[in-house]
Amino acid sequence: MAREIRGEEPPDISKPWPSKQVSRQRDMSPSTQGILLAIAGACLFSTQPIIIKLTYAYPIDPVTLMTLRMAFSLPFYLLFAVLAFRERKASQTPTDLSRTTLLQTALVGVLGYYIASYLDLEGLTRITAQFERLILFTYPTFVILLGALFFKHKISVRILLALGVTYAGLAVIFGQDLQLFGDGVVTGAAFVLGAALTFAGYILFSQFGIKKLGARLFTCFAMIAASIAILGHFALTHSLQILIQPMQVYGLTFMIALISTVAPSFMIAAAIEKIGPGPTSLLSGVGPVFTTVLGIVLLGETFTPWHFVGIILVLGGALILSYKRRRI
Repeated sequence: MAREIRGEEPPDISKPWPSKQVSRQRDMSPSTQGILLAIAGACLFSTQPIIIKLTYAYPIDPVTLMTLRMAFSLPFYLLFAVLAFRERKASQTPTDLSRTTLLQTALVGVLGYYIASYLDLEGLTRITAQFERLILFTYPTFVILLGALFFKHKISVRILLALGVTYAGLAVIFGQDLQLFGDGVVTGAAFVLGAALTFAGYILFSQFGIKKLGARLFTCFAMIAASIAILGHFALTHSLQILIQPMQVYGLTFMIALISTVAPSFMIAAAIEKIGPGPTSLLSGVGPVFTTVLGIVLLGETFTPWHFVGIILVLGGALILSYKRRRI
């Protein structure tokens, strides 16, 4: 009544009030969303070596482990591919499903989630989870350098500063681990370094497929292609009887599939879509830190004051990039 006397419109109670969460999401810039997605994806990816190390306590080889992981992951990607396609069709978003785009997407997926994964799993049979994640983190260097070399990407002072601080921390930890584990880890390190190079190719070249298909649909197609390649590798080199494993192995590989593969793959693709491959790569610097903490707590791996110094520097590099991004 008072509103009518003052000539005000009464509230329309038929429309739901926007929640605080929706309001915060609207206020969050695409750059901030990309930064948060990149960090979250890196942390989830970084659980992978920990769970893999726990799985290697059982008699399972890298190819079998990779096959079980992708067998659990594949239904999710098939479902999400259908949902993503329907969503884009309903919103009339252009989707390039040409043979060239699908072939490029498949090749990128095989590069990043078949070849890189295989090399990484082989390396993990020889080195610790911490050491593996530190070596794998060299892939941002490859992304930035290859991007500058082949695509004329600019390397800003901000990126150089973040890169320098981050790699100073990695150098400290690397030197300490080299003293602790000796030359016996050279082969394992070489495998993981190869994984870093191939994964850098995935990060760098995935941006083109993401532009044509969208982050979710691209991720689904890329992972489906990688799954087919992995299953083909298993079929050519193993017998089906090897897939009979203890229930603990199935549980651990399902965790790898859901927590360390499906969820972070979508997060990383979305981050690349919002902030680009270079910043996404650099923000993954939190990954080795997260793996180090989990390795100490769950695997009892060694931690020294030098590891602490390295972690602080790695976090500092990520914070430099994040802070600068928020000010844009």
